[in-house]
Amino acid sequence: MSVVEEALGHIDAAGITTLVREMIDIPSPMGGEAALARYLEGRFRAAGLMTRLQEVEPDRFNVYGLLEGTGGGANLMYCGHLDTTYGGDEEGICDLGPGYQPKSWTDGDWVYGLGSYNMKGGHASAILAVEALSRAKARFPGDLLIAGVVGETCHANVARYQGSRYRGCGIGARFMVANGIGADAVVIPEPTSNRISTASGGYVYFELQTRGNPGATYKRGGMSLQLKPGEDAIEKMLQAIPAIKAWGEGYLARTRYNGEPAGNVNIISIEGGHPFRPSKLPSFCRLYLEVGMMPGQDYGDIVEGVRECTRLLQRERSDLQIEVKVVQVAHTAEVPASEYVVRAVLKAHETVWGKAPEVTWDGWYADTAPLTRAGIPAICYGPQGRMRGGGSGYYPKEGEHIHIGDLTSGARVFVQAANDICNQERGVVRTKEASGTIIR
Repeated sequence: MSVVEEALGHIDAAGITTLVREMIDIPSPMGGEAALARYLEGRFRAAGLMTRLQEVEPDRFNVYGLLEGTGGGANLMYCGHLDTTYGGDEEGICDLGPGYQPKSWTDGDWVYGLGSYNMKGGHASAILAVEALSRAKARFPGDLLIAGVVGETCHANVARYQGSRYRGCGIGARFMVANGIGADAVVIPEPTSNRISTASGGYVYFELQTRGNPGATYKRGGMSLQLKPGEDAIEKMLQAIPAIKAWGEGYLARTRYNGEPAGNVNIISIEGGHPFRPSKLPSFCRLYLEVGMMPGQDYGDIVEGVRECTRLLQRERSDLQIEVKVVQVAHTAEVPASEYVVRAVLKAHETVWGKAPEVTWDGWYADTAPLTRAGIPAICYGPQGRMRGGGSGYYPKEGEHIHIGDLTSGARVFVQAANDICNQERGVVRTKEASGTIIR
């Protein structure tokens, strides 16, 4: 029996169900990933892997399990993020239903619970694959590394939302590559619905602010007092929104990637005034604007575009002053489809599923960006993403859920891909010139 055959024998629906449910049942909101990291460290050790916890900031750890190679071969990393999209306790999220809570349950071949889709399901498939190869006593020339990193999900420290609970957008992956942990190729099991995604988008996140003064809302009688009208900061922002949206429509009309519509412009949040203070007008209003971008775009052009939009408004109305601040930039990344990691995952998928997967791109931010920009070709490929009600993504009513059969097949793909890549010479997998360089 070959090592691959023996490893595949360690993969079954019961094993993947147990693992993914245990991962879901350990809450891991942004900033609160430590318990899951420690759980995985123990699990990796029990599977015979060399383990390491890497502190990113107090009580936030990246976790690693290493199946060390014999030397000279290509090193492969499977890398998943530990944090979930939400914590389940946020206002407006906590009452959406059990699919938005860190508590798993099953219904037939489906597992529900916060994080199952993004991305504990795909991460569990990769973990099970590495553990299976370790139990099969696989010894490749190259290293096989399974990683769990903190803080991938797009969170930002803004206004009163400060601290590790809101610090994400790749903080764990950036810390990882800056502190000596890497590979010759990386596969990130994000929920791509079995598509190979060679490009990841990004965004520029803005805070736009208008100011007023806390003028009185009430009236006073008599003729002796002349009240100066207050300035309503929220009303000013409402007057600016149509121009911002018009700029966004023009941006979308111009933005393409591989000949397809790409990019996005969205108002994410608006807050203004002091809700504890009746009888006074709002003295400030902040609007948070996301402008999505794809590889090949310069984020500086987007910043200038938004600022020029606000300058035009101010020229039309002298009282409409808008302060523009860039809060966060999520960088993009791309690798060519000719990269060995793309070809290896494609071949492995075809072996398991009997047909080739689609090779395409996604507009979301992923940890492929800091990895690829560090010279490590990284792609997204994950078995989760198929929805019970049809289509992909997760529905607001049902919350996150995944299909057990998809995860089981995904683990088999990851076994095949690891056996391919880690048996290659480094020069075959890692080209002389770093891929993924952004060409402006």
